[in-house]
Amino acid sequence: MIQAQRHPVPRRTVVIALLACLFADRLAAAGPCRSTRILFVCPVGTVKSAIARETLRKRVAAANLPVLVQSRGIAPANHVSPALAARLRADAIDTRADPLRALTAADVADADIVIAFDEAAQSPLLGKARAWRTPSWNDHYDEAKADLAQRLDGLIDELTHATTC
Repeated sequence: MIQAQRHPVPRRTVVIALLACLFADRLAAAGPCRSTRILFVCPVGTVKSAIARETLRKRVAAANLPVLVQSRGIAPANHVSPALAARLRADAIDTRADPLRALTAADVADADIVIAFDEAAQSPLLGKARAWRTPSWNDHYDEAKADLAQRLDGLIDELTHATTC
């Protein structure tokens, strides 16, 4: 008669298997990590919001944060002066990376965080937006760049602590 050998299963393995069975439905329901959606809005959509969009995209990519960044304008128009365009090129910021788009209610509804620059914060669509008053990029490039960097530092810190993926 052949006798079966018993290989005891470690208690830790049994406990882990039981916990996995108990919480499998919750883990499946949670699904993959959803990216935080940030929307920048400025009066025309080509300067402050577009610069913030491109700058934040670079920074969240470097920090490996799951963030989607978009920008819109209240009344889209090109307000990038030739001098500003040259400074932005030197800093490798392409404000034309995305097409220029007007703000819609759906844009605001789809965003987790909405940041409105200057007068854009007065839009009825942006009642719950964070209002950022910042220097003019066309007139005060270095000040505007430093101001945006400081504000994005705070936002990235917030995103880093909020991200659970």
